[in-house]
Amino acid sequence: MLCFVLVAVAGYTLLLWVFGDLGWVRTANTTMGSTGHLCSRIKDIRNYHDVDILFLGSSHSYRTFDTRTYEAAGYHCFNLGSSNQTPMQTLVLLQTYLDSLNPRRVIFEVHPDIMNHDGVESAVDLLANAPLTYPMTRMAWQMGNMKVLNTWLYSLYNQLLCHRLEHFVEDSVIQDAAYVPGGYVEINARRFEVKRYPRKNLTIRPEQMDALKACLAMLRERHIPYLLVEVQDAEQLRKTFLNHDWFEEQMRSLGPYRYKVLPMVDTVHFANSNHLYKPGIVMFNDDLIQDLDQYFPPKE
Repeated sequence: MLCFVLVAVAGYTLLLWVFGDLGWVRTANTTMGSTGHLCSRIKDIRNYHDVDILFLGSSHSYRTFDTRTYEAAGYHCFNLGSSNQTPMQTLVLLQTYLDSLNPRRVIFEVHPDIMNHDGVESAVDLLANAPLTYPMTRMAWQMGNMKVLNTWLYSLYNQLLCHRLEHFVEDSVIQDAAYVPGGYVEINARRFEVKRYPRKNLTIRPEQMDALKACLAMLRERHIPYLLVEVQDAEQLRKTFLNHDWFEEQMRSLGPYRYKVLPMVDTVHFANSNHLYKPGIVMFNDDLIQDLDQYFPPKE
């Protein structure tokens, strides 16, 4: 029986490695590079140390916190966001890169949808576009999702045997998304649609709350001050949240938290219902920069 299991696992792994590059294989992410530019961002980390601000979170982070704006205000920054990044993946990234980036302060983007996400999309994006590490391997096996595990298996072959990732150069512009050194991604097309969304109660997955607490505990252990920030959604989506006050209470229980609804117009300031567009990004960042001393008082 044991021999059969070993042969079956070996055969399955071999088939995945051989046929993983075929387009019809959907049980793993075998493609390097994406509009989220995680591959470029991870390689860019070597150019950033002792940053003033480290941004973490999902696409609401890397599409909102324009590092150029903060650099112009005197803050040396890096944005370590990634597509649909949940706290489970943030924890892995902090375990791997926090000491190298060595931030003075952290801005951690939190969003109701992300806190209720299973993390699969972000996990396969990370496994396909970042060097494999022990924390990543542990995350993949703890999640127990076949797409995540298959992506991990394929990445073993892709990275350790073929060394493709280390030689891969991601295009700086993919579709309408342009990578900016420092981790920001500028979107140069706007596809806002007026929609009606169903009203819903917000919920938080326990595993995501546990991972978020673990991330914050890591920052506290290193005496790194942090701020949880929720980026504003378009009104047509925001007004469907029935219990946003509850979500705010959950976030405030974890430490400093900022949620501010600025006077934005859906059809002007948003690229879609939950992502800001250029005028909204400028307004949001200018307003946050003005308040940074309130959340991060200068040390005497």
